[in-house]
Amino acid sequence: MDDLVGLAVIVILVVVAGAICGLIALVQLNGLKQEVAVLRAKITHLQTHKSISQSEPQSEASTVQAALSRSEPITHKAQPNLTSQNALPPVINQPSAPPKKAKPAEASAIELLFNKLRAGFEENWMTWIGAVALAFGGIFLAKYSLEAGLLSPVMRLSLGGLFGLGLIAAAAYLHHKRIIFEGFNNYIPAALASGGFITCFALTLLAYSSYDMLSPTVAFFALAIIAISASAMALRLGPLLAVLGIIGAYSVPIWVSTGSGNLFALLMYIGFVSLSAALVAHKVQRAWLWYLLWAGHIGWYLVGFTLLKVNTVWLMGAFALLSIIGLIAIPRLGLKLNVREHRPHSLKRLLKVLPDHLLLLAFIAPLIFTMLISHFDMQWQTIGVLSIVLVLFLVLKNSRWDIWQGVALVISTLLVIGAERTHLSPNLFDDALFIFKNEYGLGLLLGLLLTAFGLYYGKKQIKRLAFHITGAFSAFVMIATLYTLIPNSALSTAYPLWAVVLCIVAAILIKCAQHNTTLFQRFTYWVGANANITLAITMLLSDSGLTIALAVQVLVISVLIKRYSVPMPHWPIKALVAALLLRLTLAPWTPSYDALTVFGLHWSIVVYPLCIALFFAAARCFKASQLKVWVEGAALHCLALFITTETSYQLVGHYPQFDSLNFYEQILLTCNWLALGCVYLHRAKLAGTLAKLYQVAGFALAGLAGLFAIKTLLEDNPLFESLYIGELPIFNWLLLLWLVPAGLTLWLAKLVKPINAKATPFILAVAGGFILLAINSFIRQYWQGPYIYLSKGASNAELYSYSVIWLVMGAGTVIFGHLKNQLLIQKIGLGLLAAVIVKVFLIDMANLTGLLKALSFIGLGLSLVGLSWLFQKLRSRANPI
Repeated sequence: MDDLVGLAVIVILVVVAGAICGLIALVQLNGLKQEVAVLRAKITHLQTHKSISQSEPQSEASTVQAALSRSEPITHKAQPNLTSQNALPPVINQPSAPPKKAKPAEASAIELLFNKLRAGFEENWMTWIGAVALAFGGIFLAKYSLEAGLLSPVMRLSLGGLFGLGLIAAAAYLHHKRIIFEGFNNYIPAALASGGFITCFALTLLAYSSYDMLSPTVAFFALAIIAISASAMALRLGPLLAVLGIIGAYSVPIWVSTGSGNLFALLMYIGFVSLSAALVAHKVQRAWLWYLLWAGHIGWYLVGFTLLKVNTVWLMGAFALLSIIGLIAIPRLGLKLNVREHRPHSLKRLLKVLPDHLLLLAFIAPLIFTMLISHFDMQWQTIGVLSIVLVLFLVLKNSRWDIWQGVALVISTLLVIGAERTHLSPNLFDDALFIFKNEYGLGLLLGLLLTAFGLYYGKKQIKRLAFHITGAFSAFVMIATLYTLIPNSALSTAYPLWAVVLCIVAAILIKCAQHNTTLFQRFTYWVGANANITLAITMLLSDSGLTIALAVQVLVISVLIKRYSVPMPHWPIKALVAALLLRLTLAPWTPSYDALTVFGLHWSIVVYPLCIALFFAAARCFKASQLKVWVEGAALHCLALFITTETSYQLVGHYPQFDSLNFYEQILLTCNWLALGCVYLHRAKLAGTLAKLYQVAGFALAGLAGLFAIKTLLEDNPLFESLYIGELPIFNWLLLLWLVPAGLTLWLAKLVKPINAKATPFILAVAGGFILLAINSFIRQYWQGPYIYLSKGASNAELYSYSVIWLVMGAGTVIFGHLKNQLLIQKIGLGLLAAVIVKVFLIDMANLTGLLKALSFIGLGLSLVGLSWLFQKLRSRANPI
């Protein structure tokens, strides 16, 4: 009892102290207002005695100085404009008037909002701390009464509820009487109301969880009413109270769960809360309230998929579509969806329409993903079709959403794929009319409808390029999707119909391109017609035919760009080339390509050279453009694939299996990758912004070649193992094993020197090692035949031949160094000669006796004397007196 009395005394003291402080503050405020009024009167009097040109800045300075001296909040003339900027809804404004350019001195909207909130907190921090204290006071008072057992549960909760309602009533009274301030800066009523709503929210949870006085349903609706009431009151007291209401309303299902898993009730509640929150956010004009609304709505939308059942698919679909209308369409188009915009926009502007694109993906992507992993039925099919209709309807309303036609095409494609995964059966293709049923009929219908949609509205609104793209490529995309799904055995049945459709659409596009249309429209129709014809031809070929068709498409687009001088962005061509390169890269290791032939030849012999030629031809259309470097790089990549794959295929009958390469495959890959690495590094000099990419690719290929060379040297060395290297001198596997890599390594050193000069000596040393191994191996192969492993021994003739050849090589190296005036080359030659002399004395002459030994020394002496005379002669010519 003493604790209760003490608490009551503390509360009374706090109330009395607050009242005294309030009276003092009110008196001071009235005094300040009077002083400000007197100062303003004096300033007005002074303005009459000064010129007009000097009156405004002086009066403003006086006002500021007076306000600062009296601690009065300064009210600038520009403050209403800042308030209007912060009050804009987060969705993009209707572009009825051209946007004004922001001044350099103006801060961004986020900075203004942050500064305003900070200024508000600095001015009213004591008020908000008091509100929090009131809320905690109500909670602690309820908790204390619970622990002490002073009152019955009903009485405790009733007193707490009266306390919360009293705070809310006091806030409403203060706002109604306008005792503190006016408008949305009425912080003290908002603070009192926040404390009251938090108290009521906490007491309701206490009654539900601790006392079991409320059922889950009653507690749910009670909490919802409290949260929505806070949001409603925020219309009068300001946006900060709206935050409390929105967060509280969306969190109610977390605090109170009926355990029934009723998806309909959950979505109905979330929809009602979102509607209320949208009205509040629209009324108080604060962008961050929309962010809270989107986060809560989308979060519960995603949670709804965890409760999805077969009979509630339509519910999730309807909720998603209604959410798109309510959260995207209505804020932009009005409640009646009667606000229209048909102005054309550039692709760059269309991509920056935020947050519309992100919100659409947030609702559509989970829905389509769930459709793909679920059992496809009529419900999903209906939802998908309705999604396409809604998206296209919104496109017709606002040209800012033109890019959503691509979303409709993607949904159509995924609908066909989902239907194929479910309806595929062995007996499906027995009926010749299968092309009009299930996924095949659906895909054909959607392709024709989207094509008609794009052509019709493209004719009515010529400058909106998205319509032309939809009309030109919809049939192509849908039939290409069906072509990838259909088995080869059934293609002969479907091909006549698809080819006719593609040719008819191509003819229509060509006819449309001949009319008086814009440059982009003509270009789009020509490319679309070519794509349809190419696909029709491709279906006659094997899988590699599609690859050839895509490569031809790259060339045709490049030719059209050059012919019509179309300033189109580069990324569509880059995306097409990248997709084609990915297909070409994966094809050799795809099982379906193992035995594939084109015109009776293995597919890689035809496809890779043809794609290389097409890419180089396309690159010639772009002159000095950055796209020229990109397409030429694609050609080089195809060349790398061709050399890597075809050499192994012709050698061992299959493409390289990197975990089980034999001796000969390692030799080929070493040469191929080292050569390609040098080509990429050479290409980096002309690649511009792509130079770094070429350098990385070049060093990567050279590094891989080095690893194979080391593996061959240590594990599969013909000098140590019994490995067949060929019968012919020089033209055998040793040529590719060591001599070709030696030449390529010298080229690599030259290319690396401008990049990293410190690595050049190491690379030159590697090249010298390759040359040494190559020459010695050639000599040994000449004497030993196809097997040169060292355990076979060596004859005297073989030993002498090493000396003679290296003597000539050393002398030639020294002479070359003198001619080029390269001291390093001279030193290398002298080193070779010294090594030969040592070998002659220690090895060659070790077993000689008599006349042969004498003649050998005489010959060696004469050779050294002759070389010395020759070196002196060369030195005298190089350095004349």
